[in-house]
Amino acid sequence: MKTILIPVDFSEHASPTYKFAIKIAGTKTSTQLIFLHSYNDQIMIPDSGMNTGFDNDTYMNMQLIEEFKQLAENNMNNLKTEVENYLKDNNLHNYTIKTMVEGGDPGWEITSICDDIKPNLIVMGTQGAGKKGILEGSMAKKIMTKAIMPVIAVPAGTNSPGEVRIMYAINNSDKDLSKIKLLYKLFENIPVNIFAVHFQLDNKSIENIEHIEGLKHSFADEMRDNKIDFSLINTDDKINAMETFVEYNSINSVAFISHKSNIFKSLFKHKLSKNDFFNLGLPMIALHE
Repeated sequence: MKTILIPVDFSEHASPTYKFAIKIAGTKTSTQLIFLHSYNDQIMIPDSGMNTGFDNDTYMNMQLIEEFKQLAENNMNNLKTEVENYLKDNNLHNYTIKTMVEGGDPGWEITSICDDIKPNLIVMGTQGAGKKGILEGSMAKKIMTKAIMPVIAVPAGTNSPGEVRIMYAINNSDKDLSKIKLLYKLFENIPVNIFAVHFQLDNKSIENIEHIEGLKHSFADEMRDNKIDFSLINTDDKINAMETFVEYNSINSVAFISHKSNIFKSLFKHKLSKNDFFNLGLPMIALHE
C-alpha cells in the first residue's frame, strides 16, 4: 500500500492538494491518504508581576486550547467527508482515509509523524512567497529540507494536470540519475514528460556536457519515446532563462534535489533566492539528497 501524508490548515489549500495527491496515486495501487493538522497548544504564561491571576489565566488558556482542538477536529471531519464524496463521485475505490489532529508546532509535528508512519510521499499546500499562514512558503521549504521522502508543494489554485510536464533542475551530481528515475516512479500512473535542464553560468561546459551525455545514454529509451528532453543553457540571467524555459515548454511542475544546508545551494549558487521557484506559481517536487 502506498501512503501519502497531506498536512492541511483547512484553507483553500486543502482541495487542490488532496486532488493533486489523488491524481498522482491513480487507480492501480491501494493508497492511504493521511490528513494531518497541527493546532496551537502552547499555554501563554502571564507576566510574573501578576501572580495572583496565574491560576485563572492558565485555566482560560487551557479552555482556549481545548476550543482550538474541537474546532480542528470539526474541520477535519468536514474535510474527510468532502474527500470521501470526491472519491465516490469519481468512482475511486482504492483509497482509505486516516485523519490526525495534533497539538504543537506544524513543522515539528510533520517531521515527527513522518518518522513514525514513513509515508512514501508528502503533498502539502503552499501560498508562496510573501503570504502568511500555517502552510506558507517558509513552512514548505522547512519540510522540503528536513523530510527524507519526496515532498510536493502545491500552490493554492492548482488544477490537477492531465499530463505532468516537469522541469528537473540538473544538479550535475551522481544523484541526478536516481532522482529522475524516482520522478518516473512517483508519476507512474499518469502521463509524464521530464525536461532536464542545467542553467550554466560558470566555465564547466565540458564537464556539464559529459554529465548530460551520460544521462542521455541512461534514458535512451525514454528519449526515443519523447518522455524526456535534456538541455544545457548558457545564460547570464538564470531567473529569466528559467522563466523562459518554463513558458516555452509549457512546464506545469518543477523538481529539484533539496539540500539540508540550502535547498538551492548546489543548484544555482547565490544567483537565485529560495523564493524564485515559489514565484513561478507551480507545484514543486523536492527530492531528498
